[in-house]
Amino acid sequence: MKIGMIQIQVRDNLNENLKQAKVLAKKCLEKRADILIFPEIWNCPYTNDRIRQSALYYDKCAELMRSISQTGQCLVIAGTLAHEVNQKIYNECLIYDHGEWIASYQKTHLFEIHTNHKDYQEKDVFTPGNSLCTFPTSWGKMGILICYDIRFPETARILAQEGAQILFCPAAFNKQATQTHWAPLFQTRAMENQVFMVGVNPARYQFENFESYGHSIITDPFGKILCQMDEKESVAVVDIDLSRIQQIRDRMPFWKIRRTDLYKSKEN
Repeated sequence: MKIGMIQIQVRDNLNENLKQAKVLAKKCLEKRADILIFPEIWNCPYTNDRIRQSALYYDKCAELMRSISQTGQCLVIAGTLAHEVNQKIYNECLIYDHGEWIASYQKTHLFEIHTNHKDYQEKDVFTPGNSLCTFPTSWGKMGILICYDIRFPETARILAQEGAQILFCPAAFNKQATQTHWAPLFQTRAMENQVFMVGVNPARYQFENFESYGHSIITDPFGKILCQMDEKESVAVVDIDLSRIQQIRDRMPFWKIRRTDLYKSKEN
């Protein structure tokens, strides 16, 4: 299985972002990628006013993702788009398989930060989703996290318990968080759940107070980094072997040793 990570550099122009998404997807497909994954909010800069504006173009952006999946005959994890439903905006990931919609997930944990210099809360623009998401593929079950979700170990554990072998995480980590927490979080979630983790950030760009920093990543079930990109706009296609999961689980049987008589992780 080949996974194509699309680390797009977000521009303050919808049409340029759409055009570049298509160009980068083609590069992955030329390398025979089976799965494409885009970052969080790839169609506009990550500021609340731009996010609200982008919700007007949800259908146009979703159609591009669907057409890439159909043309490339591949699975597309379509990053995230702002989707307005009943006057509420959700941070939504769409999944298409050979042009067919198969699942959606709305980000459940909304980022907030409070420092001496600024306060920021995603809830000022987004409404949180209320359910987790796994979906079937020809390779087996997969799961979705979105950015800040990865900081909550319960979500990854529940997806793994439900049989997800790969957890895909479209993200928009800022520069500081990418430099300090990005790789350790992916390695930890991979090790503690013995699954593959795939995280895709936008390439480095700065807009107002937000600066993305790239470094999209794939880790194996042992926590080994299989690929980590730099901060520049580019694509990476990585071949992974799902049999690695069972090899690691046989070697270190975490799942058998868990004390579920003492603790549980479950979705209500």
